[in-house]
Amino acid sequence: MAKVKLLHFELVSLLSESKRIVDYIQKLGVADIENTQDSELLKFETVAVRDEYRKKSELSSKAAGILEKYCNIKRGLVESFTDYKSIEYSDFRVLADKSDSIENVCGEVVALNDEIDKCNQRINEKRRLLDYYSPWVALDIPMASKRTFSTGIFIGTFSGNYTETQIIDLLVKYDESLSEVAVDVVHSEKRFTYSVIIAHNSVSAICESALKQLGFGFLENAAPALASKTAEKLKNEISDLEAELNNLKESLKKYLPQYDDIRFLGDFSIVQKDKYEALEKSAQTEQAFVIRGYIPESLCDEIKFDIENKFLCQIEFSEPDYDNAEVPVLIRNGAFGGGVESITNMYSSPSNKDIDPNPIMAFFYYLFFGFMLSDAGYGILMILFSVIAKKKFKVSGNSLKFANMVLFSGISTVFWGAMFGGWFGDLIPIIFTEFIGYDKGPQLALWMDPVGDSITLLLFSLGMGILQLIAGLLIKLYMLFKEKKYMAAFSDTVPVIVFIIGFAIVGAGIIVEIPEKISSLGLPLTAIGATLIVLTGGRSSKSIIGKFGGGLYALYNIATGYIGDILSYSRLLALSLVTGVVASAVNMLAAMPGNIIIFVIIFIVGHVMNIAINLIGTYVHTNRLQYVEFFSKFYEGSGVEFKPLKLNSKHFIIKEEKKYE
Repeated sequence: MAKVKLLHFELVSLLSESKRIVDYIQKLGVADIENTQDSELLKFETVAVRDEYRKKSELSSKAAGILEKYCNIKRGLVESFTDYKSIEYSDFRVLADKSDSIENVCGEVVALNDEIDKCNQRINEKRRLLDYYSPWVALDIPMASKRTFSTGIFIGTFSGNYTETQIIDLLVKYDESLSEVAVDVVHSEKRFTYSVIIAHNSVSAICESALKQLGFGFLENAAPALASKTAEKLKNEISDLEAELNNLKESLKKYLPQYDDIRFLGDFSIVQKDKYEALEKSAQTEQAFVIRGYIPESLCDEIKFDIENKFLCQIEFSEPDYDNAEVPVLIRNGAFGGGVESITNMYSSPSNKDIDPNPIMAFFYYLFFGFMLSDAGYGILMILFSVIAKKKFKVSGNSLKFANMVLFSGISTVFWGAMFGGWFGDLIPIIFTEFIGYDKGPQLALWMDPVGDSITLLLFSLGMGILQLIAGLLIKLYMLFKEKKYMAAFSDTVPVIVFIIGFAIVGAGIIVEIPEKISSLGLPLTAIGATLIVLTGGRSSKSIIGKFGGGLYALYNIATGYIGDILSYSRLLALSLVTGVVASAVNMLAAMPGNIIIFVIIFIVGHVMNIAINLIGTYVHTNRLQYVEFFSKFYEGSGVEFKPLKLNSKHFIIKEEKKYE
């Protein structure tokens, strides 16, 4: 459907032209380079060069991160998807020639950051010391004091909060001879009591023993000066270091004008690393250079003419060997199908045997996403986000595909929100009843109230699921028919479709009343489908009994498997109800105080949380329905995505007149 046909190419040139040719191929950005394995040819060894460019890229990222941290460079949510600048290819080459000087700038930024880290470390060390000495600033003797001519001095801490009298009582309990010791509480807090105990030499040893028993923490390695002087000195040192730190941070700001150049070095290094990886995939002799890969068929003639006129080389094209699992697959969709390509690729890229599932999956993906989120207000916000990203910030590449996914999901969300009457929950009826004075607000649902008619909503959810499962089976029928497996095309799909439709009619008739003309078809279709499954499900067996047994087993697997798959779509109902109920609860809480300002605050906070949580839930469950229920019916995956060698850049869009699309 949207798969682009590729041709395999082999380019042979003089070895001296190799780097120029790979540079040009990378500039074109349309060739996926394969690993050239040939025992008669030599491989390029580029590990050391690639490692060098990897280190440059890391240096660039580190330097840019330092400037962002200390120079207050901030980007909003939308900007995070548009974090790039446009640059002409000629300017790209000019900056590339300056890469060595830019690397030196990065080194200077990183060196300054190292000095900042060292300065911060010294400040933290000084502050820890200050915290150590601060409780002792009232102590009027040096903290290192141990004794005088006639007394022993014990400086330290008790665990807990004690008064001087309480400390003396504790000492006397240990030994009555300690009743005459002097105790001074220098500082006390909830956890510790900072104290000085002075005892005459005659009881000094007893006092020391008592303090040890009481868990007294003796000061170790204390400064010989007064604590107050030491603390003052530390404060001055911290102040000097903080001034030095501020100067270092100010020094970083002079590199701010080179912020884009620094980020360019990272992009340039990635481009160079990619180029040398491509060179390593190619091969050489003493004089010749060989590179192979894949190019879209529609571009082959132009590229052959272009490259052979620019370089002394020859290109030959051939049909790929599609039995080789390494042959890549190029998918090209419009905005609608392209928006879900990343969803498919997270599961697995399509193989050459698969059809492109994205255009069909996109329809169901957007349908289910909107159904589960189902609030028109939330959908409008999604549309605004997408439009702003596309128009104002001109997103491209994967960011554009993401914006398109958000756009179409938002449109679906607005549609289903309008069907169910959800505009930021029941905001409009709440405004009418709580702030305008009406007894009852308007009914906005164009179809139904999900809470009031949940059975109908459940059946509709299961019906959409059955529709997707049948679509998957029809795709499988098409694929088998295309492979000329006519018996399998019929036996593996048609009986199952008939069985599912019949079973769905029977199941719906049990829950709700349906027209007799339709309900009368339920049992016959179920029986026909089951009979066909039994007759064809064991066809691979050689014996009659084996065929019958295999058919019964196939019927059991299909019945239980598809019933489980269909019931999985009840999550459409569940998430749809959750979004609406929580949104209405937020509105109710916001309206309770009866104050418009409080209402607005609670409304904004509550709905931001609701949309964030439900966007995640909707995204996860919509993906699951595609991966587990839909893809399992026809999709093999395990393909190799077409990844052309190109000027991959994270922060710069390299502009040039495009010859090839």
